[in-house]
Amino acid sequence: MNRKTTRTAREQARLDRRAQVDNLLARYARTAPAEAELLRSLVGAEIAEGDRYRRESGGQQAAVRREQQRVAAAEQAIVEAEKRAAVAEAALTERQP
Repeated sequence: MNRKTTRTAREQARLDRRAQVDNLLARYARTAPAEAELLRSLVGAEIAEGDRYRRESGGQQAAVRREQQRVAAAEQAIVEAEKRAAVAEAALTERQP
């Protein structure tokens, strides 16, 4: 499974859970409307906070991936510079009597 498919599956599972919570809250509202409304507002606040943290986490993960790419590019540049230095040193050694 690729990253997009996994993400889509997680999002769908999250939507399914939220639909189940809404269904249960609607059932509860038939017997205790005031309590159900309070519970709905509390659940809504928790969902909103979870969504916010999920977005922040996604941004942090993207930043980490960018830094990893920068480090990999820097390491590659170092390897290439070391190779050029070795070639230059070999050329100098051959020229010296």
